[in-house]
Amino acid sequence: MKKIQDYRLKKALAWLETIIGDEISTVDISPVSSDASFRRYFRISSESYGNPLILMDSPPEKEPLGRFLSCCKILRELDLKVPFISNYDENNGFMLLEDFGNTTLHTHLAEHKTDQKAVYFNAIDQIIKMQSKFERNKKIYISHFKTFSKKLLTEELSLFKYWYLQTHLGLKLDLSFKKNYEDFGLILINSMQAESQTLVHRDFHSKNLMILRNQQGIGVLDFQDALIGPSSYDLVSLLKDAYTNIKPKIVTDCLIYFYKKTNEENLLDLGSFESFTKNFHLTAIQRNLKIIGIFSRLKYRDNKPNYMKFIGRVNARTMEISGQIKELDFLKNFLREIDSNPIK
Repeated sequence: MKKIQDYRLKKALAWLETIIGDEISTVDISPVSSDASFRRYFRISSESYGNPLILMDSPPEKEPLGRFLSCCKILRELDLKVPFISNYDENNGFMLLEDFGNTTLHTHLAEHKTDQKAVYFNAIDQIIKMQSKFERNKKIYISHFKTFSKKLLTEELSLFKYWYLQTHLGLKLDLSFKKNYEDFGLILINSMQAESQTLVHRDFHSKNLMILRNQQGIGVLDFQDALIGPSSYDLVSLLKDAYTNIKPKIVTDCLIYFYKKTNEENLLDLGSFESFTKNFHLTAIQRNLKIIGIFSRLKYRDNKPNYMKFIGRVNARTMEISGQIKELDFLKNFLREIDSNPIK
């Protein structure tokens, strides 16, 4: 094993040594990925240690492990394929996880373009399974999750206003805009809270879904922010993914598939298909604005500018949807006013 300079990683490996003993000398460690949080992931492999594992470094003052542990346990009970946790140190923020491999849904779609609809249907099946099993056992699990409250939804919408409009674009927003934006936000929030409320992963997109080896299905990552929210939310995360382009026909097919399959379960009231699709698009607007704000914050607060390259795709979808629904005229007109494509 090479000499390690990284303080947190050295500390994590010292913890790992207490678990695997002398085999630590044979370990090969390689970065797997980081995400938009403060967590980091490393693959731990050794010829004498068996299957590789993932070492998570999650600084406790930034990303405490408590929610990850509790959500992992519940999602496993709901029959989702989440990583098995073989060991953890909650005080120091270290964890050893099952290794789901390297093939994200995002990677798979890039390499198997003809397979797109089948893969999305499979991912939707995971959402429906999670929601259905949660609904059947709601009394057991509901107290473990916060709700997507009006306060939280409002805070998310403010990310777009502060980090994108004011910080990134440098706009000075007058009182009239702030009042109109607040009123517009209430339209989105009221729509989202009028939907059937159920368990949502909250970040169910192509880079958090893994195509497992040997046709074992789809593994789910990054679930620690799960809460009770709109039944369309995870579908929005999947089909309006910032990282992936999806053919409009496949989006429509997926909406129909989710609607029919959910109605067959008869546990959530989605209303008419017309109202369901409208709610889906209003939820997409709220999430898109949040994502644009988060990506801007990652650049200016966290020194992670790479996410800015995805804003163009998210913004284009926001413009498209805002031109289709009357209640979104304020957003449509504002985006056109600041620029026909307001991305720097």
